[in-house]
Formats: sequence, structure tokens, C-alpha cells
Amino acid sequence: MKVIEDPQLVVKRKLPWLIDVLLYPANLHGIIQIAIFLFLSFLIGLLDRLILSRLELGGILSLALYALLVGYIFYYFGYCIFDSSKGGRRAPDIRAEHIPDKEDFISQLFLILGCVAVCFCPVAIYYGFTQRIDSTFWLLSACGAFFFPMALLAGVLFDAIHALNPIFIIGSILRTFSTYCGLILSFCLFGGLVAVMVRIMHRLPILGFISNAVNLYLLFVAAHLLGRFYWWNKDKLDWGI
Repeated sequence: MKVIEDPQLVVKRKLPWLIDVLLYPANLHGIIQIAIFLFLSFLIGLLDRLILSRLELGGILSLALYALLVGYIFYYFGYCIFDSSKGGRRAPDIRAEHIPDKEDFISQLFLILGCVAVCFCPVAIYYGFTQRIDSTFWLLSACGAFFFPMALLAGVLFDAIHALNPIFIIGSILRTFSTYCGLILSFCLFGGLVAVMVRIMHRLPILGFISNAVNLYLLFVAAHLLGRFYWWNKDKLDWGI
């Protein structure tokens, strides 16, 4: 994550921990970012339907625009992790003079995809060779999911692929094993919450807009949890950052 300036140090919480965490994106900066993401998604979809779909290379242009949008979302997601790792308690602002360019978006996108590839490559290879979804498939999937948060944290904070060294990731997990298991449990609970929300949204009108807003909101809550994990365990991890 490219650092612009150090965020403010953490201050004492005025709300219970769970409520405070859930309110992480519920400030002006967080709501503005979610609104920007939703508006850009709507605008690209509109351009695709009205203009790009009529062009010979319209599909490629549409895909490129969506890739930039996803890269922007991932960039802000990573920035939330970084800010929370320094003690931030609410969604951070990206000032106009510090807005990253398209290279930053694409770089962050590939970095996060690299984290996914490192953790879930074994299960992908297994399925590619066997074409089976069996106990071994689910075991490899669970292992990948267990290692993924630490790999993502290291990748974002170091802003480099070399941080995804399996030995480094495993060592970091072992140094913080009990709290890391608590983090995994928190993500499982949030995953369940997302599943419930998706099921509820499926029964309501204007599904797409509301569902996307809720998913983005919970995504930034997850980023906060991951960044706070580093804040709580930075001495044990001893990453030097």
C-alpha cells in the first residue's frame, strides 16, 4: 500500500467494540467512497448498454473500465487495511491531490489476485486434475481460506509479492496463533452475516443497488478487522513496518 501520510493514532473507543467495528465505514469518507463506487458501476453499465455494446471493441473497453473500477475498490480496501493497521477507527479519506492513478489501481488488483492465487492454487490444481469436489477439495479450500487473511495483510502492508513467502506467512500465524484464530472466527461470522443479507436482499426490490452497497460496507468492515489485527499484534509480528 502506497503511504501518503501517517494516519492519526488510535484513541479510546466510546462505543462497545462490536458496534464500533460495524460503524467503521459509517462516516462521511466511507459513505462518499461507497457512493462513488456505486455511481461509477452504474455509469459504466449505462455506457456499456448505450454505446460500448454497439462498438466492435466495446466488450474489451467495457472490461477495461470494470477492471479499473475493481482496482479502485481494491485500492481503497487496501488503504483501509493500512489505515486501520496504524490505529485508524473510521474509513479514511483520500485527498484530491493524493488520488492514485490507473497504474496504482491495476497494481493493487494484481497484488490481491496474487494473494488469492498463492492461497488457493493447491485446490485449483487439485480440481483441475481430478474434476472432483470431495473431502480433499474442501480440506484444501479450508487451508487456503485459513492462510488467506495473513497473506492479504502481508501483501497489502508490504505492497510487494515477495511478502507472500509461505514460510513468512506460516511463521507470522504461529506467532499470533490464538488471536489469529479469533480473527478467522470473526471473518466466519461476517461471512455468515453477508450470506444472510444476500438472502434477505434477494426478496426485496431494487436488489442490485442495495446489495452492492451492503457488500461494499461489509467489505470495508472486514478490511478494518484485518488492519486492527496488525495493530493489536504488531509487536508479536515484528514486521518492521
